[in-house]
Amino acid sequence: MEAFAEIMPRTARILFKLCHFNGHPKHIMSASLRLLATALLSLCLCLPAAAQEPPSASEVQQQLDSLADRKLSEAEQKATGEILQGTLSLLENRDSHLSQLASLKRKLADAPRQINATQQELARLKASEPVDIAKRYASLRVPQLEQLQAERTTQLMLWQKDLSEASSLALNAQTRPERAQANISANQLRTQEINTQLKNAKDSIPPLKPEAKQKLYAELAALDAQSQLLRQELQSNSLLQDLSTGQRDLLTLKISRLEQENQALQSLINDKRRAESEKTVAELAKENQQAGSDNLLSQQSAENLKLSDHLLRTTERLNELTQKNLQTRQQLDSLSQTEQALEEQINVLRGSLLLSRILYQQKQALPTVKADGNLADEIADIRLYQFELNQRRDELSNPEQYLDQLLSGSSENSPEIRASLEDMLKLRADLYERLSYNLNALLNESINLQLNQKQLQTTSQSLRTILDEQMFWIPSNRPLDLAWLKQLPQRLSEQVVSLPWGVVSNDLIKGLGAKPWIFFPVLLVIAVLVWRRNDLKHRLEALDQDIGHYKRDSQRHTPLALLFNLLLALPVSLFLLLAGFALQLDGQGQNVYLGQALAEMALAWLVLYTSFRILKPNGVAERHFHWPQDATNFVYTQIRRLGLLVIPLIAVVTVAEHQPDSLAKDSLGLCVVLLGYALMSIVLAHLLLGAHAREHTSPLRLLLGLAFTLLPLMLIVAIGMGYYYTALKLTDRLIDTLYLLVIWIMAEATFVRGLSVAARRLAYNRAQAKRQSQPKEGAEGGEVVETPTLAIEQINQQSLRLIRLTLFGVFGVALYWVWADLISVITYLDHITLYEYSSGTGDAAVMVPLSLGDLIVALVMVGLTIALASNLPGLLEVLVLSRLSLAQGSAYATTTLLSYVIYGFGFVSTLSVLGVSWDKLQWLVAALSLGIGFGMQEIFANFVSGLIILFERPVRIGDTVTIGNLSGTVSRIRIRATTITDFDRKEIIVPNKTFITSQLINWSLSDTVTRVTIKLGVAYGSDLDLVRKLLLQAAGNNPRVLKDPAPIVYFLNFGESTLDHELRIHVNELGDRNMAIDEINRVIEREFTAAGINIAFRQVDVYVKNLENDQVLEHKDVIKAAAAGAADNKTPPPAADPA
Repeated sequence: MEAFAEIMPRTARILFKLCHFNGHPKHIMSASLRLLATALLSLCLCLPAAAQEPPSASEVQQQLDSLADRKLSEAEQKATGEILQGTLSLLENRDSHLSQLASLKRKLADAPRQINATQQELARLKASEPVDIAKRYASLRVPQLEQLQAERTTQLMLWQKDLSEASSLALNAQTRPERAQANISANQLRTQEINTQLKNAKDSIPPLKPEAKQKLYAELAALDAQSQLLRQELQSNSLLQDLSTGQRDLLTLKISRLEQENQALQSLINDKRRAESEKTVAELAKENQQAGSDNLLSQQSAENLKLSDHLLRTTERLNELTQKNLQTRQQLDSLSQTEQALEEQINVLRGSLLLSRILYQQKQALPTVKADGNLADEIADIRLYQFELNQRRDELSNPEQYLDQLLSGSSENSPEIRASLEDMLKLRADLYERLSYNLNALLNESINLQLNQKQLQTTSQSLRTILDEQMFWIPSNRPLDLAWLKQLPQRLSEQVVSLPWGVVSNDLIKGLGAKPWIFFPVLLVIAVLVWRRNDLKHRLEALDQDIGHYKRDSQRHTPLALLFNLLLALPVSLFLLLAGFALQLDGQGQNVYLGQALAEMALAWLVLYTSFRILKPNGVAERHFHWPQDATNFVYTQIRRLGLLVIPLIAVVTVAEHQPDSLAKDSLGLCVVLLGYALMSIVLAHLLLGAHAREHTSPLRLLLGLAFTLLPLMLIVAIGMGYYYTALKLTDRLIDTLYLLVIWIMAEATFVRGLSVAARRLAYNRAQAKRQSQPKEGAEGGEVVETPTLAIEQINQQSLRLIRLTLFGVFGVALYWVWADLISVITYLDHITLYEYSSGTGDAAVMVPLSLGDLIVALVMVGLTIALASNLPGLLEVLVLSRLSLAQGSAYATTTLLSYVIYGFGFVSTLSVLGVSWDKLQWLVAALSLGIGFGMQEIFANFVSGLIILFERPVRIGDTVTIGNLSGTVSRIRIRATTITDFDRKEIIVPNKTFITSQLINWSLSDTVTRVTIKLGVAYGSDLDLVRKLLLQAAGNNPRVLKDPAPIVYFLNFGESTLDHELRIHVNELGDRNMAIDEINRVIEREFTAAGINIAFRQVDVYVKNLENDQVLEHKDVIKAAAAGAADNKTPPPAADPA
């Protein structure tokens, strides 16, 4: 067998070469050889599988049971057990496939008969008339009809379940060729891999275990059985499709007929209930007439008549709620079946165009669910009335006693009246019973209807979410290629010809004339606005002239100017809105979508034309907002071009978005959208990346501008790949976002303008009040004491922060409202797995997938962390810390620590989303702690020292300090280091640890008063009292010297040649020290010179000794010797000896 296995592949390769030899004479022989080669190659691949049959399930189970008796290690025993369990599962799969194959063959054998029977029954049902329920069951009573309806409802549920199965089979038959071929190819590849593995089993290291071989043989058998099943299904696919389609059509017709019969049956039940109630009312009305003028009888009869009227109303309401409940249950059952079928359709047709068509049709078929909001109150009223009714029934529990009580208060007590009252009370008891029954039924129907409507809303919303999610992420069109470009002219001509221009015009005229009482006032408003257009412009110019005037200018000028510009843009918007409403009233065909498109165009015109008017030369932007003229003119030009592109794009997007089933044929809209995107990208590039935009712009804004510029190009790429519907949805939301941005910018500019006007007016009022409060010339009185006021700039900054914060919150809520329906589609990204990571340990370890959605969430969390860490501490300082009596350092430390906490929390949360849980992250924290303890101890010490400095505040910004030989002023304090500016204007970075561990002199920590000491010596013989007096006088007359503590003069020492004095003074500021010393020294020198007091200096007596004679020379001898030495130095020295 092994030799045969080696020969067969060689023979097959030789035959393949002969088949592809160019000089082969006969094509028929070539085809035969190719077929023979294929057969031989297939046989070659199957040889190892044919060499040994897979074990039976009983043998594998016996090996598994005896596994404990084998002397294996725990790890080997566990691995062998898993292999045997896998073998059992594979054998079960093989048996299941073989069973399905046998069942399929039986089904195919009976399929022609079933198809014929189905077609005959379908034809019979179509030819037969629906059953007349009113005639057929007219003789049955209400309970019997209700039982019959319950049976039909049960049958309807069974048929709907069968319909779901038949629809699933029909869908599987449509997609079976692609799936079967893909599975067969995968099975063939896997079979080839297993055969290769079995062939090389002897040479493998380590050798393949017998259990592993058994598992491979079992897998081969399972693959072979599955391939046989798939080939049989593929071969008989057309027959299976005809069978499932026929059953689906038949069940659809049966369900439709049964639903109609149920509706008719419910109508019959309602009619019978109403007839019984009306009969009771008529009888009681007749008895009321017969009661005549008798007071007691007429009262009781009127009470019975009132109960009968309530019974009639209850019956009608019960019929109405039952009808609604029946319709709601039918819709709910239909949606439930649709939801179940949708999951299977998505799994089978994921990413295909057929799925997109199915989803579009199902979305349009979704019912509009509107819950009855009064059901809760009605249920409460029913319960209350039931309580009252039960009390009345309890009163009638003893009729004789109740009758005696009635007759006791009446003057007429004859036997005839008593008998009449007894009959009325019996009838009332019957009315109570029937009314109680109807109330119970009404309460049950109300509760069921409320629950069914809630469930219907939930199911409909869930189904709509799934549809939106799938429709957003799957292509709606084929990718654009050369074939599409070649067919484009023909498709455009056909679509333009088929557009119903005349029909739409006629429908518009009919809609305008249908309800003139609605359209005429709007047309009148349009006419008035057009008539008063020039007047509005004049008023706008008058407002512009008042801007900047200190009396006429006010905060309401800018809102009025914006309102006038809005009114100038309103006529066209109202006309478009009117036309759209007229088309929507028709409600037929494309008129609804065209009406919505006109409404969107009206909104676009209102926003863009108003912006155009605001940005025009000498308009609101220049006169009110004081925007630069060049930039305003540039944006004015670009916004006009942008409006010409956006308005037609909005019309196409609105129509196409609401007709997703016709997107594949929409060549005209596709061309308009592509052209609009291309031109919009050019306009946005000029607007956001032009020379005006690049001036004084941060890199972040340039990056955002580049992103907005590339966005239309990205949408073009998406449309080219077939994601037309996705591009339309994004375009609609981006246009709405553009509206919000325009409104935000205008609102912020208006508030800033209002703050500037308020600040100017406040400054004017303060100046005027100050002028009025000044004392008149020659008037008696003291100085005017000014009241401390808050700075205007501080008021504006605080108000602007609050306004921007409020606008940002409002904009965030509005932005969420715009994008809310598309946020749910992000959950689709959870199905795209990037990688898997293990969670847990030991037997509890499981593989958890990390999806693309998790990665996007992690990126969003990173951006949110950076944004919060950058802005939240500042916001906390503005709103909270600035209102507390905190020092500057404490506020900075609080905000810095908050930033670190936000960064840490964001870091841990991001890693948690990416699969790095805290049990793994704690090792990283431990490693960081160890690194901090050793390698980063200096950084950590500086960090802790910075916190101590910021909270304990041994130094502050502006303090003059001395550390070692360094002196200067503290200019900046941060967590890790402090900046000191020395007296040479150099900035020196000092680690915070130095301030804590070294000796620090803070000259201005708690008190800026410092002592200055001036030392000087006077000559012996000076008048010491005069010296003391002059020193105190010099210090006392200096304005920098403090009076308290007073200057002090001390005579401290008898020097070698001086009488040492010391003047001690105190100055208020550190900067006054040198200035005070300079000024006082100058005064001392001047006063001492005038008083004849010598400021002594150190005197030294020099004695010169003649060493030869051991004689001390006198002063005159020293002078003579010095003169003689100088004369000798004038003679040149003798020449050096050349030798």
